[in-house]
Amino acid sequence: MDVSGITSTQVIQTILAPAVMISSSALFFLGLSSRYVALLTRIRLLNDEKRHHHRQLAEQGKLTEFDRTRLSHINTQLNALLRATWYVRNAILCHILAVMCFVLTSFAIAINFPISHHLIQGIPIYLFLSGMFLVLCGVTCMGLDIFISSRVILVEVKDEG
Repeated sequence: MDVSGITSTQVIQTILAPAVMISSSALFFLGLSSRYVALLTRIRLLNDEKRHHHRQLAEQGKLTEFDRTRLSHINTQLNALLRATWYVRNAILCHILAVMCFVLTSFAIAINFPISHHLIQGIPIYLFLSGMFLVLCGVTCMGLDIFISSRVILVEVKDEG
């Protein structure tokens, strides 16, 4: 089939071009998911330790200086980890939306081929650029998570010192 000099094969190749971005976003999403689970697990463990210290305080009426310091560091870590979790969640959502944009880009290219109306010709590029912007937002959120996580590690090391 040949419509205005473009063959079906060329259209199929063009439709599959966003698949590269779908695959890369999916791989990024896979890494983000494991990061998210690790953060949630760490938050649960710190929360359990915090409850242990509060139980100890209720039973004994006081905490040692070390326990008070540890409780303070736990609260600092929990606040930072909750913020990091928010960034990882946003990165995951950005990549999910990016994949949706890339899939819709493929559909828009396919629809553009037989219809070729001037009102819909720009839709594929706008969808693709939207997907790329969402990938950028997701990567930015991950950078912020890395920054926050490094600060949490400093608190943990300071706690042991």
